[in-house]
Amino acid sequence: MNNQYPQQQDYQRYNQNPYPQQQYQQYPQQPQYTVNNYQQYDPTKEVMSVGSYILMFILSSIPVINVICWIVWLISPNTNKNKKNFIIATIVMAILSAVLSVVAIAVLAALGVSASDIDFSNMM
Repeated sequence: MNNQYPQQQDYQRYNQNPYPQQQYQQYPQQPQYTVNNYQQYDPTKEVMSVGSYILMFILSSIPVINVICWIVWLISPNTNKNKKNFIIATIVMAILSAVLSVVAIAVLAALGVSASDIDFSNMM
């Protein structure tokens, strides 16, 4: 009878590993997790408060104090990264404005314009 259900031995024959010399893993390997996977708390990566920014702006507006504060904040390893980036940007802008001022004065001097030639009394 050809319409009979397959016998148990037929199942075993079809389910045999055709390559018995190779070992196959039935399930993928589980990833290895470390127990202490937490990042350390870093206070230099916190978001600065509005009060911190206001204090930084006030200290940066005082002529000699600003340079001292900038040096201390740049050297200190505990300074907030936002504050360091602000100081670096401020220094870059100060250098850029000084260079542009020197270039503008040089161009005006080459054109023969001097401050004594300008009549400031007619400007008002």
